[in-house]
Amino acid sequence: MPTLLTLVVNALPPHARRRLVRTDPGMLRTARGARAMFAFVLTLACVFLMGQALGVPIAAFLIAFPVTVFCCATISDDEVRARIGNIVALSASAGAMFTLSALLHGAVINHLVFVAVIGLAAYMRQYGGAWIPAGLAGNVSYFFGSFLKPDMATLHWQWAGVAIGAASALIVHQLVVPHRPWRRMRWSVGSIRMRMSDLLVTAADFRGTRDLPRLRRDLARVASAVTIAETELENLPGGRLAHRPLAEALIATLVLAERLALQLQRDSTTISSNKMRHDLTEMASALTHYTPLPDDADVTSIASAIAELERTLRLSPDLAAAKGHAAPSKARVEAQLRFGIQPAAAAALAIVGGVMLSPDRWYWAVITVFVMFTGTYSRGQALAKSLKRTLGTLAGILVAMALVWLLGGNIQLALALMPVAIFFIFYAFVQSYTWMAFWITVTVALLFSVMGRFSDTLMLLRLEETAIGALAGILVAALVLPKSTAAHAREQFNALLEATASVLKAAMPDGPLDRLQLTAAVHDFEAKLASLRDALEPLRFIPLGRASGQRDNISRQLVLTSYWVHEIALAVRHMDSAGGEHATNHAVAAAASLQDVIGRLRKPGHDELSPDIDDAPTPLPLDTGNSSTTLTSACLGVSTALKSTARHITDRTLQSRAFRF
Repeated sequence: MPTLLTLVVNALPPHARRRLVRTDPGMLRTARGARAMFAFVLTLACVFLMGQALGVPIAAFLIAFPVTVFCCATISDDEVRARIGNIVALSASAGAMFTLSALLHGAVINHLVFVAVIGLAAYMRQYGGAWIPAGLAGNVSYFFGSFLKPDMATLHWQWAGVAIGAASALIVHQLVVPHRPWRRMRWSVGSIRMRMSDLLVTAADFRGTRDLPRLRRDLARVASAVTIAETELENLPGGRLAHRPLAEALIATLVLAERLALQLQRDSTTISSNKMRHDLTEMASALTHYTPLPDDADVTSIASAIAELERTLRLSPDLAAAKGHAAPSKARVEAQLRFGIQPAAAAALAIVGGVMLSPDRWYWAVITVFVMFTGTYSRGQALAKSLKRTLGTLAGILVAMALVWLLGGNIQLALALMPVAIFFIFYAFVQSYTWMAFWITVTVALLFSVMGRFSDTLMLLRLEETAIGALAGILVAALVLPKSTAAHAREQFNALLEATASVLKAAMPDGPLDRLQLTAAVHDFEAKLASLRDALEPLRFIPLGRASGQRDNISRQLVLTSYWVHEIALAVRHMDSAGGEHATNHAVAAAASLQDVIGRLRKPGHDELSPDIDDAPTPLPLDTGNSSTTLTSACLGVSTALKSTARHITDRTLQSRAFRF
């Protein structure tokens, strides 16, 4: 049965539908925003009707709104039992923290407990699972209680609000925008097709250096869509291990995109004939419009890969294989006190500064701190997030002022726009911290407009409180148990080295190839690669040429590392499919050399100071023959890329000041 989201997407004009699928692989962000929006509307309707029936104002149920939107935005379990369990945990946390805040009327004790709650929630978040949504909802609910200061005689209505919010969220999860893993996977594959089409168009039009940024962007977008689809495998029936052919088809498609883009980056004349440009353009059109794929010689490999991807998408899960293969054990969580102490210290500092500025709106500074330290591991990340939060808030204030002026006090229209703004908050929830801050500010402005309390002065105060919270976060990140961007990047690079070694071990075992184990190893490699890229992300926002240059150099080497690791996996799979073809002595020697390089780079305190040597192999053409030769080249390529990455991370003469911050 089609869901509401599917009906809406299918009702869009073809161009708009393709654009939406291309922009949002798997429709994950659209579904998250839609759930939050519909849950808000349903909760508002329920609260209004109950208030009318019982003669109770809507404000008596106000806690229902953060409960319902967070239940929809932070809980994404496909299994019904797990989803209900997380909703219950979040709701209980929200109700308990709201009640605790309401009981503590003294300002000093209320603030001290708030600091403790923030520190505890941040610390427990390291354990994942229900602790993440419960901690987030608990913090927001505590500040709601501090802000509303509800009468104890009406506290039971707020608990009724908790129940309404949780029930509304469950209804939306189950009936309005239900979870459909297979549909998400089909949308993800559709996004891969659209993004591959963009890459082929760029390749057909490629003329040299001026087109490099566009080419790299399109390749990164294809890789991102493949990563999302590969992650979604875990949510399909039987999990990742039951869908090995689909996982292999995804990587094979990505390898072809990488070959094409990297060949062009190295030699812009790779596509020189008008016929090949025409074939690429024709293939791009077929991918976009779902017409028969052309079989011209220049694009045969791409057509075959896409056809194989579509074929494996229709295969039934191999549940027997999944049950017969032990799932990798979860790594033991080594919780660090640092992740609880830093947010608590920053919250305390933000409270002091926030109260000095405004005894009534200090919580804006504290919420800035809490959100800022979510998923923050280094000083550089704290600085980048503070800049994003402040810029997003500033832009939101400017737009909100104009919007409220245009509304002219129309409460009904302002109330109608709030669900739209909530949709965009959670559409940007993970993707863009700046846009999330922007839409939160617009939503706050609409809320105050509905309440008749909006003013330019209030919006300016929000900006000032946000700046205080951001500054408090930066100071604490820099002075209290600090960790530099360089140290965090080195930790993540070591994890990447370990994951690369695991891929090599799975690809070249002593016995027969275990393709399920190889698939799991490649997935772990992708996760570690994403973590290293996140660690380097602060360099994007530092307005210094050397910082951006260092990040660009490392990013290029990581693209090559990813590409050559994919080539290793693809080569050994081809050898296995060919009837157990054995690697040549050259390939075995190249793999052993790569293991030695990884071992050297993983040594504690090792700094890679050897100069870069231009001995990297050339990226392979679209059609490649000998798998053993490919394996040899890929091992050498990984070795060269890893050494260059290590040099840019560990050699202080190549590090920017921003990297050492």
